[in-house]
Amino acid sequence: MSRSVAIIVPVFNEESSIEPFYDRVDRLGFAESLIFVDNASTDGTITRLEALPKGKVIRHERNRGYGASVRSGFEATDAELLIVMDVDLEFPPEVIPELIEGLEQHRVIYCSRFMAETPNMSLVRRLGNRLVSQLFDLLFRQNTTDLCTGVKALRANAFPLSQLRFDGFEAAIEIAVMFVLAGARIHDVPITYTPRSRDRSKMRHVPEALKFVRHIVGFWLRCIVLGRPLHSGPGRDRRSPSGV
Repeated sequence: MSRSVAIIVPVFNEESSIEPFYDRVDRLGFAESLIFVDNASTDGTITRLEALPKGKVIRHERNRGYGASVRSGFEATDAELLIVMDVDLEFPPEVIPELIEGLEQHRVIYCSRFMAETPNMSLVRRLGNRLVSQLFDLLFRQNTTDLCTGVKALRANAFPLSQLRFDGFEAAIEIAVMFVLAGARIHDVPITYTPRSRDRSKMRHVPEALKFVRHIVGFWLRCIVLGRPLHSGPGRDRRSPSGV
């Protein structure tokens, strides 16, 4: 029996990517599995999303951040298998069937830009990605090569998704730590990477990398050294503070 699948797609000002992305997913037969989470786009993104014949659209009335979009997607589905994927086509949607098949053997899969060949990105970005991934691997005893990937897949019932709190891009660290605390090994698969033009990037790469390092060390101290849970107390921390 095939398992139910949800493909969660955080979106912010991506009007030119919506139809090409949707068409490629539709050709794979997974358009009905799409959950687009629009993060208060200010261009024509929401108009294009609402015109799509299949899939679900969730709207945030204000820009709440990448992590909040991922959480909204998790909360909107009871699918057994979850895929989180960027809409900008830097990562090919054609990897979806491989991820679904891979989840039969692995609880969580990351698509790595660094496994097949040197990715087309600046030296600063490559070094930043390497630093973040290797620091995480060292402290949490993992072997992932692309912690900040834009495509990941997981079995929904294997992880306490309701514990997630971070709203920004640092949610990538929080999610990875959640996987570790649940006893999972992150399994990497290679993926072709076609970067967007440099002026369209939504991340400030150096500040975000430094923030990621701070959160990796903070979670390691809290969860591994002190043996505390991912977060303490109810409610979500929407400010993404420096502490964890």
